[in-house]
Amino acid sequence: MTTDHSFSPTGDRRPARSRGWWLAVAVAALVAALTDAGFAFVAYVLIAGRFNFETLLQYIASGLLGDTAFATGGAGIATAALGFAMHAALSVAFAAFCALVISPRVHTLTTACIAGVTYGAAIWVFMNAVVLPLGRSTREPFLSGYYLAFWVDHALLVGLPIALILYASASGRTGRRA
Repeated sequence: MTTDHSFSPTGDRRPARSRGWWLAVAVAALVAALTDAGFAFVAYVLIAGRFNFETLLQYIASGLLGDTAFATGGAGIATAALGFAMHAALSVAFAAFCALVISPRVHTLTTACIAGVTYGAAIWVFMNAVVLPLGRSTREPFLSGYYLAFWVDHALLVGLPIALILYASASGRTGRRA
């Protein structure tokens, strides 16, 4: 990985990559967090009726807090906010990891698509095989009925947008296709 040490025409002496890199990571994380949350909302709230919006976010917080995350009233809103913050933090971590490790190796749009789908699917496997078992939340079996739907969700709505946003934001992209 190399850092672009060119300087901006406004005389800013920081590496040009730092501003654009963080902005790309933030945008990629935001898009991934919102699309994944939207999918979870549709799947768990609207279709399955297993959660409402607040308890869906509390479920995320239950990874740290266990069943106490499902409090009501002000405490319930606070744990829902914690769940949202955890979801956003994970999205930032996944986008930053992709920007640091995967994106420097991606040079074509086709490669970005393949890397993104693969990365998103790997995120879901990692979350289910490593993160959730270490947490305190009650969870479904590893290969439950929702596993495939959320595996595809993470491939198409998490990994792919992250990879495409980072690809598009990289300096010198000419729109080459492979």
